[in-house]
Amino acid sequence: MSTKKSNRSAFRPSAHPQSRSPATLKAKKPRRGKAPGTSPDKRTDPGPVPANPVRPALNHQRRGASMKMIAREAGVTVTTVSRILNRKGFPYAAETEERIFAIAERLRYRPNALVLGMQTGRTGLAGVMIPTSTPFYAGLVTGLHHTLLDNDTVMLLTWNARTANREDDTWERQIIHKLVDRRVDGIILRPSCEEFQSSYFEEIWERDIPLILVDREMSFVKTDFVGTDDQTGGKQAAEFLYSLGHRRLLFAGESELVSTSRHRKEGFIAAVAGMPDAYCRVLDLGRPEAPAELAEILRSPERPTGVFAYNDAVGESIVMLAKEAGLEVPRDLSVVGFGNEPSPSAPIALTTFDQQPMVIGDAAAKLYLERTNRTGPKKVRRILIEAKLVERQSTSQFLLGSQ
Repeated sequence: MSTKKSNRSAFRPSAHPQSRSPATLKAKKPRRGKAPGTSPDKRTDPGPVPANPVRPALNHQRRGASMKMIAREAGVTVTTVSRILNRKGFPYAAETEERIFAIAERLRYRPNALVLGMQTGRTGLAGVMIPTSTPFYAGLVTGLHHTLLDNDTVMLLTWNARTANREDDTWERQIIHKLVDRRVDGIILRPSCEEFQSSYFEEIWERDIPLILVDREMSFVKTDFVGTDDQTGGKQAAEFLYSLGHRRLLFAGESELVSTSRHRKEGFIAAVAGMPDAYCRVLDLGRPEAPAELAEILRSPERPTGVFAYNDAVGESIVMLAKEAGLEVPRDLSVVGFGNEPSPSAPIALTTFDQQPMVIGDAAAKLYLERTNRTGPKKVRRILIEAKLVERQSTSQFLLGSQ
C-alpha cells in the first residue's frame, strides 16, 4: 500500500512552476484579467457577490406615473382620471378636475402614445419624405412642422438622397414602407420621379393612408397636391419683362418631364402670345448641346433682351454666359429667375420669384390634418400658392439701341 502511494507521488508534477516541463508551461494560459507573471497575492479581490443584487427603487419621475397611481392618490376611479385628462365624456366637478390635474403635474404624468395609438388607431405621427438640401425645402419643412405640432402631430422626417430618379427605382418605395411600418397616420411626399406608376404606392392605397404630394406632381398618380402656382408665375414673369420694354424674350427650362419647368413655360408662352410685338424662344437645357446653343443665341444679332430662367441656378448661369458673350446684365440683357435661392457666389443679385415655402408647408399640413381627421370633401384637392416677384439688380428698363 505504501509502495503505491510513493509511486503515485513520484509521477505527480511539482507545484513549483520552474519544475514543470516547457510544454506544460506553454500550455498554461494566464487567467483573464491577470497579467502573466503577477503573483497571486497582488490580485485585486472584488469581494463576495450577493446572490440576489437589489436595484434601487425608481421614483415616479423616472419610471413614469400611471393613471392608476393618480386615481389611487385622488380617491377616484381610473375611468374618471382618463376622462378628465383626455377631456372626454361629461364634465366633472371643478374641484375634482383641479385635483386630478394637480396630482398628474406633480407626478409628471405623461400619456403613453403607443397605448393611445392602439386604442384609437391613430399614432399622431406624420410620415414626411422631403429633402432638406435647399432653402426652399427647409422652409417647406418648417411650415409643416409648426402647423403639425400645433395640432398634436409629430413629423417623422426622412428623405430620398436621390432627388431625381427613374420610374423603375425602388428606393423611394422602400422608404415609404418603413414609414408605413411605423404606423404613420399619413404621408407627405416630394416625389423624386414624376413618372412613378400608381402601383408604386399600392401599399398606401390598400391601407387607406392619406398621401399628399408637395412641390412636384406625378403624371400617373391622382392624389392631393400642394405647391407653387407655376403657370401664374410664368405669366407674371412675362408681364414683368414686357412692362420693362422687352419684346424679344427667351425661356430657359428643363425637359417636359419636370412639371415645375413645364408649367412655368406654359404660363410664360401663353402670356407672350397675347402681347403685341413680342415673341418668345424656348431652350431645353436638358439636351447636351444646350449650352453651346445658348451661347450662340446670345451672340446673334436678334438675340433676346429678356430671359426667364425656370430656377435661380439657371438664371445665374445665364448671367455668366452673357458676360462671356460680351453682354452686361442688366444693361444688355435682363434675367429673371425663380425660387429666391441666391448663391453666395452669384455674379449679380438676381430678380426672382419667392415661392413662399413656409406657406406651402402650412397649407400641406392643414390638408394633411383634414385627411387624417376624415373631415372636408373627399375629392382630390390641388392647392396652389402664388409666388411673389422679388425685384433685384438683374433686370432693368430696355433702352432702344442697347441690342
